[in-house]
Amino acid sequence: MHVRCVTGARWWNRLILAGVVALTATSAGRGQTPEAPPTPTDGPAAPPAGQGETAPSAAAGSGANERAWSGPPQKPASQKTFWETVPHITPFPRQGNFFISPSGPGFYTVVDLIRGRELKDRPKNPYLQWGQNANSFFNADFRYLDDPKNTQTDLFDPIKRLHLGDNWLFSTGGEVRDRYATIQNAALYNKKPGAGADDTFNLFRTRVYGDLMYLDVFRVYAEFLTAQSSAQSIPRASSDVAQNDFLNLFVEAKLLTLDKNAVFARLGRQELLFGSQRQISPSDWSNTRRTFQGVRAFYHTDKVEEDVFVVNPVVPSTNTISSIDDKQVFVGNWFKYRFTKDTSLDAFYLYLENANPGAATGRYKATGGFDVNTFGSRFVGQYEHVLWDFEGGLQFGGWANQQTFAGMTVAGLGYWFEHLPTTPTLWAYYDYASGDPNPGRTNVHRTYNTLFPFGHSYFAGLDAIGRQNIKDFHLELGMFPAKWMRITAGYHVMRLDQAKDALYSPSGSIVRQDLTGRSGTNVGDALSGAIQFHIDNHQMVLVNYAHLFAGDFIRGTAVTPGAAKDLDAWWFQYMFKW
Repeated sequence: MHVRCVTGARWWNRLILAGVVALTATSAGRGQTPEAPPTPTDGPAAPPAGQGETAPSAAAGSGANERAWSGPPQKPASQKTFWETVPHITPFPRQGNFFISPSGPGFYTVVDLIRGRELKDRPKNPYLQWGQNANSFFNADFRYLDDPKNTQTDLFDPIKRLHLGDNWLFSTGGEVRDRYATIQNAALYNKKPGAGADDTFNLFRTRVYGDLMYLDVFRVYAEFLTAQSSAQSIPRASSDVAQNDFLNLFVEAKLLTLDKNAVFARLGRQELLFGSQRQISPSDWSNTRRTFQGVRAFYHTDKVEEDVFVVNPVVPSTNTISSIDDKQVFVGNWFKYRFTKDTSLDAFYLYLENANPGAATGRYKATGGFDVNTFGSRFVGQYEHVLWDFEGGLQFGGWANQQTFAGMTVAGLGYWFEHLPTTPTLWAYYDYASGDPNPGRTNVHRTYNTLFPFGHSYFAGLDAIGRQNIKDFHLELGMFPAKWMRITAGYHVMRLDQAKDALYSPSGSIVRQDLTGRSGTNVGDALSGAIQFHIDNHQMVLVNYAHLFAGDFIRGTAVTPGAAKDLDAWWFQYMFKW
């Protein structure tokens, strides 16, 4: 592997700044932690329930914390055995429009229902359960297998947490996923030939990992990936195909201990996931997932999470092991503080530099690179049945021969109807990301940079619209007709922020643009829906639907009649994890 070295005074200045902020934030967080018996870094022994959802507390009957449902009350953390705390597991953060999933006695898989095997409560699910699960395999929580009182067993337990003597531990596992798609006006593609094409194709991938640990001191993790796609009517995404590649390949070491919690460093190829995943995500819907290469240091307690990283994006390669883009450098400092088990605040600074020629087009069509600084925060939480999700970001920097000044905001309020049939959760959201009123004609570039988001999770899951120059008012509903089934639905009203700026894809490329502004700002209204159910603890089936009723902007920018049609998409996905 090749890891780019960051040199020059400005890089050292940024690293020093990130380190100072990290230490300051960590000290502040420790100072706010209430006095209590010391607990391990990792928190509860049982794993969270799943992506974008939380199960109610068995004791209180209200929504549980950001780590989601962790089973019945456990023995005090101070009584855990050593191996119940290794490795460090980062609690999976709530995505936007998260839903409250059921708990208590019931059937949690179709197989359990057929066999009449009713469980007393939600089983531990190390890979998480609901939603399009972006959690990295190196963060899967199988530590409960080392609990002397554990009673949950599985066919694949023998390949998990294999103790090699007293000090070494090895685990392996993986995933097979197959997805069939049929889409009209796929991705709103608007170039000849292929503009407005109807597309039917199949995506298939396999992931296998190996995880070796020496106590809590040293860790080597490797994850292999292969991904394939059938023929497509429009050009494949760069992430659709990867033959025999490494998704993760890193070493991790404990550097020191502060207040009985460890500081770790991770060097090599690694996925990054923070907060709502609106800024940074592995993007699990993509066939190859997104990954980076570089160094990350982190310090986590029950109250505080502090992460600092310097990485290069990894560029997917179809036929060879992928390598980094050494002309892009991504630097970040992400801080989280938990006020209560249900409420947390994220604060982050992210710096992205792209020195590739032509990465940015500025004033008078001048081309060049760009650099963008992003300062932002997120406040997410739950009080009894009331839910909220607020996030904002401000960007400045350089864009070819222009200066950048842009921003984004998200505001969401939700309510969990605990006592209604199917225990539905309803959200109302407004998403905004700034656009440029006069692209390339002033000294200031005002289009928000989407960075590295989980594109499919937002904007109706159309896989055609990203967080740039967009306004989206939407309602989201999630319900559980059975403990093994979740149904979600959404309605979106989407408009461009600025008529002369473009409609952008989730990856930040231009989908369509009318520089005259005559096509207006009406992108259209959209419907989205999904049904997800679990065959057993390893197998999941997802049926996903999205429809964009094309607005004036889509029709006005179409280069063929087919490109003026509504976007209509069906996805059918099967997943097996072991």
